[in-house]
Amino acid sequence: MIKNKIVLKFQNGEIIKGWTGDFRPDRDFFHIYPLKEYSDEDAMEIQLSSLKAVFFVKDLAGNKNYKKVRTFEGQPKVTPSQRKIIVTFKDGENVYGTSHSYGPNRKGFFVYPIDPKDNNERIFVVQSAVKSIHLMKFDGKSFQAYRKEASEGKYKVERNKWKPEVDSKLENQK
Repeated sequence: MIKNKIVLKFQNGEIIKGWTGDFRPDRDFFHIYPLKEYSDEDAMEIQLSSLKAVFFVKDLAGNKNYKKVRTFEGQPKVTPSQRKIIVTFKDGENVYGTSHSYGPNRKGFFVYPIDPKDNNERIFVVQSAVKSIHLMKFDGKSFQAYRKEASEGKYKVERNKWKPEVDSKLENQK
């Protein structure tokens, strides 16, 4: 069994660190073997619907003082996917990265951080925790905004183009 170091962020704000060997994005649940400071249980069953995201990390300790990259300017040309994406969660957190598996009708999708020094190797974003998605069109020049309609739980495309100055506005919304 391959052991993946993970950090779980729940929609209620709770965080649990540990490892998993059975996470699959097409299943409704998986198991985490939490670090002792989070639980005395050997394994916990986690419902995907309760999560905001699953962070697959390089190191469980992380670095809280590290300032993550919040722009696509000057980033490596070679990334896991050339489809750039900005995810805004309902709690206001933003994730900048690339995704080859984004689909508005899926339970979730993987994002690969744009920052090569980021502690996250990849992030599985749970769709129900997302407020909005900004997805670069395949022309590589502009972003298309997908906003979640809270009442219907569906996305609609906003026809206006993404403007680079919106990056700083997103960060100031927190």
